Order: sequence, then structure tokens, then C-alpha cells
Amino acid sequence: MLDRRRGYKSCNDDMRRRRCCEYLSLVGLVATFLLTAGLAVSAAPAGAVGCYGDYCSGQDPQATGCADDAQTVAWYDAQGARLELRWSPTCQTNWARFILYPQGWSYVHNATLSAVQDTGYTQSTSVESAGSDQTQTFWTPMIYSPVHCVKAVYDAQNGFDHAETACK
Repeated sequence: MLDRRRGYKSCNDDMRRRRCCEYLSLVGLVATFLLTAGLAVSAAPAGAVGCYGDYCSGQDPQATGCADDAQTVAWYDAQGARLELRWSPTCQTNWARFILYPQGWSYVHNATLSAVQDTGYTQSTSVESAGSDQTQTFWTPMIYSPVHCVKAVYDAQNGFDHAETACK
């Protein structure tokens, strides 16, 4: 700024100082807003999911996107099938998955597939198949369980076939 001798207001002028402070306050406020908004946008994961935490309990892991980063943390291999316990680190959930491999003959397969938390809380689904020449996959709804262990359980309706994974 130029001084009064050249016809311009001085930086020491009270009105000018007040406007300068208001301007700097406004710039600071806008910068804070933009920085905060930028952090909020960057905090969202690249593959956003449709739920988080306990809101995921009872929901489909495929439909919510929780299955996208899922890992198999326990399993039980049987003849023609595999029972798995799945874990999503993003959603903090577990669920049971049952993979039925092609058998080469026709059969009726009715069972209950469950994810069972050590508290007794359970999510289940029916496994019904008349056989297929394609691999079939079934899964339960999810259980939010960042602390308690969960196991996958398979119970056939014939009363003889039972399998379960370790509690993880």
C-alpha cells in the first residue's frame, strides 16, 4: 500500500485494517471449509459399501458390497462341498458361505446354513438344490462381529450331515 502523501489510504487506517481483518477471516473460513470437505471426500473408500457396523447385520454381503474385500478365515472341506466363514474388514462382519461342487448325478440337497456368534446370535439361510452340473454357492446374511467369534455351521435336514468351522 502507498502512503497518504501519494493519495492512497495507509495500512494504518482503522477502516482499512478492519476490512483487511474481515477479508483474512473470510479467507481462513473458506480455506477451513475446503480443507474439511476435501478430507471428508478422501476418507470415503474407493469401493464404497452400502452399510457399516451393526447396520450390516442381517443384510446380504453381495448386495451391500461387503463381499468385495472379504477373506475366508476358516473352512471345512467335505466331499463335493466346502463350508467357509467369511470376514469383511471394511464392514467388520462375518457370514457363512457354502460351495456345492458338481457331483455328476442328480440328488436332492436340503440343509440350513448358519453363521453363529459365540453370544448365540445367528443368521441362517436354506440350502436347497436338486443337483447341478454347475458349482452352486450359498451364503447367509451378515453378522456384525468385530469382537466376538463366529463359526459357520451346516446342518442337513437328513439329520446325519453336520459340519462347522472353527470359531474366528
